[in-house]
Amino acid sequence: MNIKILAVGKIQSMYKPIIEEFEKRLSRYCRLEIVEVADEQAPEKLSEAQKKQVMLAEWEKLNKKIKENDFVVALDSRGKKFSSSSFADFIDKNNDKQIVFILGGSLGFCNEALLRANVKCSLSDMTFTHSMARVILVEQVYRAFRIIKNEPYHK
Repeated sequence: MNIKILAVGKIQSMYKPIIEEFEKRLSRYCRLEIVEVADEQAPEKLSEAQKKQVMLAEWEKLNKKIKENDFVVALDSRGKKFSSSSFADFIDKNNDKQIVFILGGSLGFCNEALLRANVKCSLSDMTFTHSMARVILVEQVYRAFRIIKNEPYHK
C-alpha cells in the first residue's frame, strides 16, 4: 500500500526525528512518502481576495503532485472525525488505492482543493500547528496499521 502526505510548508526541525521514527516503523506496512511544497508569503493583513489567491497558489502546488486516480484526503477542521479504530477501518477499506493526505497552508484550503478531496478529515476539534498535525497524522496511520494487523499498540 502507498500513502503519500502532501504538505504546504516545511516541518519544524524538532519534529523531524519523530516523523522519521514513524516512517521507519511504517515501512513494515506501507510505502510512505512525504512531500513538502513551499508556502506562499502572506502578510498578516490580507483582503479576502488576497487570501483566496494565496490558498489557490498553494493548492496548485499540491495539485501538481496528485495523480488522477489518487484517493485524496484533505485535513480540514470541518471534516469527518474518526476514532482510531474507525480510521483503521477507513485505511483498510481503501488499501487498494494510493491514499494522499493533503495539509494546506496557514490559511487552509481553497474551494478547489476541498472539491478535489474524496474525503475531508478532521484530526480534532482542537487547533494544532501544521507540524503537530503532521506528527499526529503519521502516528495515527501507524496506529491504524497496528490495529488492522491485530498487533498490540493502543493501551
